[in-house]
Amino acid sequence: MKIRMKIRSKLLLSVIVIASVVFIASIGYLTQKLNTISLKSSFSLADAIAGENANLIKASLASDMGMARTMATSLADFRELSEKERVDNSFRIMKNVATQNPDYLSVWCSWELGYLDSKYKESYGRISLTYYRENGALKKTSEYKNMDGDIIGSNYHSLKTLKKEAVNDPYYYTYPGSNLTVLETSVCVPFLEGDKFVGVMGFDFELGYYQNLVKKIKPFEGSFAMLLSQNASIVAHTNEKLVGLSFDSIHPAENKRFGVLKNVFEGKSFSARFIDSKTNIEYYATFASFPIEKSDNPWTLALFVPTNILLKEANAVTYNSYLVIIIGLLILLIVIWIIAYSITNPLVRTTKVLGNLAKGQIDANNKISVKIGDEIEDIGNSVNTLIDGLSKTVNFANEIGKGNLNVAFSKLSDGDLLGESLLNMRKSLENAKEQEDKRKIEDEKMNWATQGVAKFAEILRQNNDDMSEFSYQIISNIIKYVDANIGGLFLINDDNKSDIFFELASCYAYDRRKFLQKKVELGEGLVGRCAKEGETIYLTEIPKEYIHIVSGLGNETPSSLLIVPLKRNDEVYGVVEIASFNPIEKHVIEFIEKIGESIATTVSNVKINIRTVKLLEESRIKSEELSSQEEEMRQNMEELQATQEESTRKSFETDSLVNALNASSYVLEYDLNGRVIYVNQSYLELTGQKMKDIIGAHHSDNIQMTEKQKREYQELWNALKNGNIRKETNKVKLSGKTYTFIETYSPIFNETHEVIKILKIAHNITDFIADKKEKEK
Repeated sequence: MKIRMKIRSKLLLSVIVIASVVFIASIGYLTQKLNTISLKSSFSLADAIAGENANLIKASLASDMGMARTMATSLADFRELSEKERVDNSFRIMKNVATQNPDYLSVWCSWELGYLDSKYKESYGRISLTYYRENGALKKTSEYKNMDGDIIGSNYHSLKTLKKEAVNDPYYYTYPGSNLTVLETSVCVPFLEGDKFVGVMGFDFELGYYQNLVKKIKPFEGSFAMLLSQNASIVAHTNEKLVGLSFDSIHPAENKRFGVLKNVFEGKSFSARFIDSKTNIEYYATFASFPIEKSDNPWTLALFVPTNILLKEANAVTYNSYLVIIIGLLILLIVIWIIAYSITNPLVRTTKVLGNLAKGQIDANNKISVKIGDEIEDIGNSVNTLIDGLSKTVNFANEIGKGNLNVAFSKLSDGDLLGESLLNMRKSLENAKEQEDKRKIEDEKMNWATQGVAKFAEILRQNNDDMSEFSYQIISNIIKYVDANIGGLFLINDDNKSDIFFELASCYAYDRRKFLQKKVELGEGLVGRCAKEGETIYLTEIPKEYIHIVSGLGNETPSSLLIVPLKRNDEVYGVVEIASFNPIEKHVIEFIEKIGESIATTVSNVKINIRTVKLLEESRIKSEELSSQEEEMRQNMEELQATQEESTRKSFETDSLVNALNASSYVLEYDLNGRVIYVNQSYLELTGQKMKDIIGAHHSDNIQMTEKQKREYQELWNALKNGNIRKETNKVKLSGKTYTFIETYSPIFNETHEVIKILKIAHNITDFIADKKEKEK
């Protein structure tokens, strides 16, 4: 059964229901959104605090790693010293560092014995040097270790294998003379010579500083922090009793669920929500991982914050939101009741008038009068305006139906669709005749272009054997057909491929020929630019004398200038230039562009025909010349054969000399930049190197130069490049052995007497020098 309700009741009920639903839904959504945002903001704040403190710890560890790297660099400078001198200098530097850094428990370094002593051939064995503190005093020790082989899996073996800086996992250690056991770690920096591991430098320091730092990290009520090493050992904790334990031993379930050990070991930052199994308190845990300089041992700072602390602000927002919903809903009900009552009364009268309009009963006497000063009054006025507008529309439609297109009519408003349609209808009728006139003009233009294409097709067919006459017929007919005043036809001249230009083949002005010699380079002036870009140029603002200066077509100043390229397959064969005292219409420009391709094709064919005739004549002349030169060529061949026999004999002699030189000397060739481009087998056998290792190497590589040689090195190469022969005595260190060579450098010239490479012939005098020194002793 359909329930019939008064409009006042429907309006009141509908507005109350819809407004209540929208209001509650909106406030509820905003409350939930604010709750989520507040919680995320709290999580982000915890993440930021953890990251900030992680950066502080990272900076402290980076400073310690930098100190170790500096010491390693200082000790590496002693590579040229003897073993004893290196040990003494190492102790001296280590003592200085230990004295200036009282927080360091010990400073130590290890040298590979194979690096200190060239006679020691084993890949293991090292000497360990240490400065440590005992009862506040510095003491030093030195001992040989790993003499039977490196211990696989040890920290030293890992450093030796990876050749990277490292921070050891924390460990407990009791120093001699003290019963105090401390938690410490070691910072290690390897010594490398090239890619070869020769030793390691490091120091040990206590981790108590980080314990004090972590205890101060308490940004929220009930929160605590911990510092984890790469293997998830607790370096520092708010609860000192947990220091030194593994994270897995305290939170095994959380570790298994969130993969804490794996993420910490890989240096990944992450966050999760933990529930403490002992206190049943839920925590938001954020783990901020950070690398330590160049090492592969990241550490992680973890911050644990009770979730209920973070939710306090969000819960407060939710409570206040619910309170606002209830108060707002009450106020909304009262306001809606008042508004509904004031609306319904005038609506009843307005509904009656609109009902008549819906039936098509348009009568000015049906206007209504509402004077209450609100939107209901506006509705009444709108209905009255609608009645007036519809009356005018009926009158306009009747006049249009009678054929009176000039009747006055204005729309009720910018959005009056009916009025707009009626005006469009009148405009369409007015435009119909205009469109018909335009169609006639377009048809005339199309017929004009079609007839022009046919006309020029005939001209091109009849004049394709004489380029001069062909050019004149083309430009003269174009000027006449398009009713222009001046014209010129420029054709490409590519007889000399190194000097391609466009020349004025023919011009036409005021019904008389002008035989002018004009040459235009590609890109020169407007014609050259059109030829280069292959695009039409049309100008309507031309300065006085501009045509004569740039295009050379006359002394008059036209009002428009058209330059069209003659293209075939994007290749420009010529340019048509037309000037007129009247504007050149678009359809004329399109017509000239259209016939331009046909002209370009004909130009190409005519040039080919002319070139073919010329080539045939040249071929005939060449044939006669070849016949006369045949006897002379035969005599030259006999002389050439004798010359080749002599050249073969000398080539065998030269090969014998080169083989003798390669057998008795060491021969290398360099390019003008000092790079090796050839080396003989004798040199490779002497040095034990391979061809691929030497080719491309620089002349100065491995040469032990004196200070004088360093200063004169560039002078040597400048002299060689200038064609001078130089002799030098150089020491070269290869594969740990030093050779002494007497070297002769000879520039090699090409046929134009330009130096193209440098030949070096060297003799090994290493043994001679050694014998001489032995005799002097």
